[in-house]
Amino acid sequence: MKTILLALTIVVLMVPSPKSMALGQTEEGILYGIGIYKIFDIITEEDPWEPGQTREYGSDFPPFSCKGSGIDCAYQKGVYEREKEEWEDRREKAYECGRYGRNCE
Repeated sequence: MKTILLALTIVVLMVPSPKSMALGQTEEGILYGIGIYKIFDIITEEDPWEPGQTREYGSDFPPFSCKGSGIDCAYQKGVYEREKEEWEDRREKAYECGRYGRNCE
């Protein structure tokens, strides 16, 4: 997507329009400067992930939420954490089976 957007921006900057021909050198330079800035902004756009943050590919386990008394929520949180650990173990085994050919059941 970045490549397509970059190519389109370059084409638009290279093809002068009748309105841009009516501009002086200063205005034309400003337009080129804005275009070049936008190109570099697209190219150097940072990944939305923070440095050191791990990506969870296929992490479709729902987040914990609880509505009720503190005791009910504590119980539900315990069940949630146990089920999440079991899910993470199954996911890890599936990864190892696909990547290394081990833990395939």
